Amino acid sequence: MRRGILKIGLLVALMSGAGCGAMDSDSDSPPGVIGKPFKYPLDEQLQLQHVQVRGTHNSYHIDTHDGSVEPWEYTHAPIYEQLDRLQIRQLELDVSYDAQDGLTVVHVPFVDTGTRCTRLLDCLREIRRFSDAYPGHLPIYVQIEPKNDTPSDELETFFGHLEAEILTAFPRQRVITPDEVQGDSATLRDALKLRGWPVLGRLRGRVLFAFDTTGPVRTAYTHNKTDLRGRLLFVDSAPEDPFGAVSVLNDPKSVAEQAQIRKAVQSNFLVRTRADADTQEARAADTSRGEAALLSASHFISTDFPEPTSKFSYHFAVPGGKPARCNPLVAPMNCTPLALEDPAFVGSAESK
Repeated sequence: MRRGILKIGLLVALMSGAGCGAMDSDSDSPPGVIGKPFKYPLDEQLQLQHVQVRGTHNSYHIDTHDGSVEPWEYTHAPIYEQLDRLQIRQLELDVSYDAQDGLTVVHVPFVDTGTRCTRLLDCLREIRRFSDAYPGHLPIYVQIEPKNDTPSDELETFFGHLEAEILTAFPRQRVITPDEVQGDSATLRDALKLRGWPVLGRLRGRVLFAFDTTGPVRTAYTHNKTDLRGRLLFVDSAPEDPFGAVSVLNDPKSVAEQAQIRKAVQSNFLVRTRADADTQEARAADTSRGEAALLSASHFISTDFPEPTSKFSYHFAVPGGKPARCNPLVAPMNCTPLALEDPAFVGSAESK
């Protein structure tokens, strides 16, 4: 009986996408994936470092202070809606770990607690639900920021719980790992310098996780700043780091960070920056930081305002992004936004 139900489900999924070539035998959809089929002719040429796409900062956040705390006066749509209707491809989740409560998602415990998903696993399942429905999406980059100080002798326990929850939401083959990117190179940094990131044909329908943290957490997770062998997440790093692959550089207007961003991009690192912060740009209707972020060639540009609100007309978008545009510094000449991700293959009818 269960086999019959699965067959019916597959048939319905295929028929529902027939207007987009769902029955086309040339589809690049992975075998066994029940979701909207897709085909991208440049998927064996374009790589992950060739994208520039929009993300959200504190992607779970709900303002529970009625605007009385200005830096926290923003509320994000539910995670699935961000991925679908708003075409967000980078999320940030602040994670607190407690031996009793497990992994929760909150900005400031007991102070700024409004969240779309209290438990990390609930957030991850919303990402998985979208990914299953539209496997032709660009990789979704999920930035994890630990919010509490875990004693050094408990860090491996924290890492174990975090990785276990990720693997509860996603099978390992759906997670882009440091080992996969490093391959047979001596270091992760060397692999990226030599080959860059894998082609999009290997990465669609998958997720990438990275720690936004330094100090003891990064030191322990990178085996005393040497490598990420066996780990599931990447970490905030610089082109000099042997474990490096992802850089978090949040001020694209700073001359010093502009130089760091360019160096990281030219090293084939992925860079996350911010178009706005603490509602300052929204209050002043100031787009200069977002414009600097776009010019910087950062790959993931995070905002608190992916759309206008009842109070602020300000919002940030990647011009020409569908949802991504070709990275202005490193993308090849034959790159087009639709070759990166095409709304014909990704997103609900309501988001078109």
